[in-house]
Amino acid sequence: MTINRRKILQITAVGGLGTLAASSLIRPGSSKELIAAARDPYAAEVDQGLRYFRQQAQVQLPLVEDLVKAIRSGNLENAKDAYVKARPPYEQIETYAASFEETDRDIDARPSAFDGGEDNPEFKGFHRIEVLLYREGKVKPALPYAKELVESVKTLIKDLDQRQNFNSTLNFEGMIALATEVVAKKICGEEETWSDQSLLIFSDNWIGIFSQYAPYSPRVADKDPSVDQEVKAAYKAAKGKLKPYFTQGEVAAQPYSSLDISQRKDIVDVGYRFRRALVKAAKVLEIPVGFEV
Repeated sequence: MTINRRKILQITAVGGLGTLAASSLIRPGSSKELIAAARDPYAAEVDQGLRYFRQQAQVQLPLVEDLVKAIRSGNLENAKDAYVKARPPYEQIETYAASFEETDRDIDARPSAFDGGEDNPEFKGFHRIEVLLYREGKVKPALPYAKELVESVKTLIKDLDQRQNFNSTLNFEGMIALATEVVAKKICGEEETWSDQSLLIFSDNWIGIFSQYAPYSPRVADKDPSVDQEVKAAYKAAKGKLKPYFTQGEVAAQPYSSLDISQRKDIVDVGYRFRRALVKAAKVLEIPVGFEV
């Protein structure tokens, strides 16, 4: 059994299932959703955002192939380096994880998503590899999982071409759900517990979210310029808060464990500011998402 992390966060955020947007109760690709997509007033914006994620998926594939090569070499430090370099693209793409739940599970689910945690054979992907490399210090046992990860990314590339599984309501819910997850769940440090690269994950989550908001920006600005500016300012503040923890030219961030409570609080504050602005933007566009400010 696996747990849909986004649905849990959404139910929690709005106080119960009864207030969820109708689209969140319809599986992507269902007949009702196909009809909804055909009437989507923001179809062009959905297409623009998907083009960017398709590009990122093509970037992701050689990075996981490099991870396989590094693990096959048997060198632990090389494998760790390849692991970190391979993380960013999917952390952007996962904004739309609700449209490819099985693939998301295979690529990026943590032990908490499975009955039995790490003992569940369905636990694989990045986080199984993370456990083996960083906690256990084992390289060769990670090889079959890395090979399987390559196949999962190939499936992801196909998933992103399934246009019927994407629409503005589902996608905006994905943006807000991931923005919520960063500050309500990932901030506790469980995201990259063993690699200590949670800051890298936060950064690319926010990049991915904003990449999908950007196509809607002119439409929001036409209806309420102040809200569009609020989203942009909140994103700039969020990224700016993380900037000191990165070194130019390097993918890896400063270890998350090195941040004190006040520094973590600052990240939470800007993260919630970004989330609330996105909820306002959805309301301006009259996109029925299951979240409140």
